[in-house]
Amino acid sequence: MTIETVTDVDALTRRVRSLLAERGSRCGTVTLVAVDGPSGSGKTTLAGQLGEELDALVLHVDDMHQGWTGLLETVSIARSSLVDAWLRDEPASHPTWDWDDSVRGADVAVPRADLIVLEGVGAFAIAGHEASAKVWVQAPDEDRQSRAIARDGEVFASHWDVWADQERRLYTAAPGLPDADIVLDTGAAPPDDGFDAGPSMWLVVLGVIAVSLSMRTLMTSLPPLLPRIRDDLGLSSVWLGVLTTLPVLCMGLLAPAAARLGLRLGVVRCISIAMVAVAIGNLARVLGAHAVGSLYIGTLCAGAGIALAGTLLPGMVKAAFPANRAGLATGLQMFAMMGGAAVAAAVSVPLADALGDWDLSLGFWGVVAAIGLLLWLPVDRAVHRGGDHDQHPPDLSHRLPWRSATAWCVAAYLAVQSWQFYSTLAWLSPTYVGQGWAPQEAGILLAVFTGVQFVSGMVGPALTDRVGDWRIVLVAVGLCGLAGQLGVWAAPDAAPWLWVVLLGIAQGASFAIGLVLLVRYAVSPAAAARFTAMAFLVCYTVASMGPTTMGAVRDLTGGYSAIFLVLALLMLVQLTLTLLLRPGRAPVQ
Repeated sequence: MTIETVTDVDALTRRVRSLLAERGSRCGTVTLVAVDGPSGSGKTTLAGQLGEELDALVLHVDDMHQGWTGLLETVSIARSSLVDAWLRDEPASHPTWDWDDSVRGADVAVPRADLIVLEGVGAFAIAGHEASAKVWVQAPDEDRQSRAIARDGEVFASHWDVWADQERRLYTAAPGLPDADIVLDTGAAPPDDGFDAGPSMWLVVLGVIAVSLSMRTLMTSLPPLLPRIRDDLGLSSVWLGVLTTLPVLCMGLLAPAAARLGLRLGVVRCISIAMVAVAIGNLARVLGAHAVGSLYIGTLCAGAGIALAGTLLPGMVKAAFPANRAGLATGLQMFAMMGGAAVAAAVSVPLADALGDWDLSLGFWGVVAAIGLLLWLPVDRAVHRGGDHDQHPPDLSHRLPWRSATAWCVAAYLAVQSWQFYSTLAWLSPTYVGQGWAPQEAGILLAVFTGVQFVSGMVGPALTDRVGDWRIVLVAVGLCGLAGQLGVWAAPDAAPWLWVVLLGIAQGASFAIGLVLLVRYAVSPAAAARFTAMAFLVCYTVASMGPTTMGAVRDLTGGYSAIFLVLALLMLVQLTLTLLLRPGRAPVQ
């Protein structure tokens, strides 16, 4: 049999089409294309591109692996549940693995399709002679290992030798390269999920920063203007509370829908849509002084956009950046997010004075979001020129990791952290106004709190790239937060600026590192999106109750200081959860 070597996806697609036309279906009513090759050779991206060109369903053997040592077992089970079922014209399913309990999971039904691309280590052995076309993808060993570890991080690095030995045994016992129809050598430049090396990576960095700048301005621009809004509109404290809570609720309740939309339309395109919503929602608040409904509708619209972009950005980081740079990439994201938050808190009142009213000040952040959209659109165009690479079929990709102990630990950690952040954001300024400070001084204190996060949110994640155990950093910043909370509780006027700096260090770094964990624990960009959706649903829904609950504490005790005693107790809970977040935990599928 002649093996044809091709050098690009277009040539590969033409050759596969020719083989399919010549051979037809060999697997019942299903026409099967197998894409095989050792780990790190570039199979997944290549199969996604091929599936897009052929309008085929793509199945990933990675989704079927029976643990780190079960490659040969995976081939046997998948052959029986997929190919044998197709030959009998029966509904097919594929096996899964419960990574938390290390046992076989429930089988997943495979949608019916006329043309299927089966991709992964062992695809040739699973497909057998029933494949109408077989594509072998290869690359030098050193390139493959570096790519695989860059993609999957420390989780794969610790299992590389065991996995490579299984691959050798599989390809010794079963057909590999000799059984291929077509060979593609990716060499040092494999297909790359739409993100090119060099300058385009900086394009992605710029786009992530531009989007992140608008992820908190909706929330932090509002508190300094609440007295004016109350006086102009006559809103009660309850309705003002609803206004401040709406964005946080959106981020929680809409996170699962955001993940589904990302899988359906593509992450990059969805972030573009999100930025449109953020811009329109903020601009709608301009009408708030004359139509109070537009203030709430605009806040809801912008909050939905923030929920969509915030849920999908960690998966974007997972796909676009190597695992050993996930901390730095997330740090840049946080740098922009908290920088935007700090600026919004500091300039909202001066903007209102300069522009003539509070509604124009709130609407200004819609202009900032529109500029962010313009800077993101080149990323959107660059990615979609190469085709949409979100190839996992919806029926296989919409489940959130509710049964993952690791996912619950991270979600609980983020929930406790976010409760503290939003409660501090809501009550720090009133606490010091209650101590006799002028409102403008208290506003500057709030700006310092968010401004410090501008730095700690970038430095904290970057440190996780350098230390073996990120819990060291998490415990250190948690202790800083505990000291700040106890300081505000016991001696608020003794060193207020120090307390606020300590609080900012803790909140900025601990949340940013939480975002890093969403990337590091996930096994793939799609898993990161589902993991983020689950974690955000839990953490923001819980956190939205924080400011109101802390207000009840204030009413019950008759003072503000007790709020920070409760927050200090919650920091102890956060420190306890931190100890559970060890690097070797089971990954989130």
